[in-house]
Amino acid sequence: MSDSYVFDTEAIISFLYNEPGHERINTLLSHVAASDTEGYLAETNASEVYYLIARFEGPDDQPTTSSLRTADRDIRTLTRNGLTIARADWQLAGEVKADGQISLADAYAVALASELDATLVVGADDDFDSLPVTVDIERFRTDSV
Repeated sequence: MSDSYVFDTEAIISFLYNEPGHERINTLLSHVAASDTEGYLAETNASEVYYLIARFEGPDDQPTTSSLRTADRDIRTLTRNGLTIARADWQLAGEVKADGQISLADAYAVALASELDATLVVGADDDFDSLPVTVDIERFRTDSV
């Protein structure tokens, strides 16, 4: 097992909403909670997880005061269980983004994994197939949702 993992947004959403592959994320987050390994979420990905939860929990995908509280609760629960929200180097993230079709949030996850020499946990998207930095990738599912 790697000493540390950086989770992309898709991994955390999969875990929270029992999507395919959530079992693997549950296992990894359990190791993080037990302090067997370190787990990270880039700040940009944390923002993305936050707004997605707020939309998913709101009526017609619209955030409400209540759904924003739910999003906040879910993020705080993850951090209380050992997941660290960390800032990635903005310039490295920009270099990763400039190199390909990867989303900005995913570029921050790649940058953070590179900085920490951590394994990046991602879904089945091919966005991570060719990166300008060397990062260990673990795919928690083989098919896109």
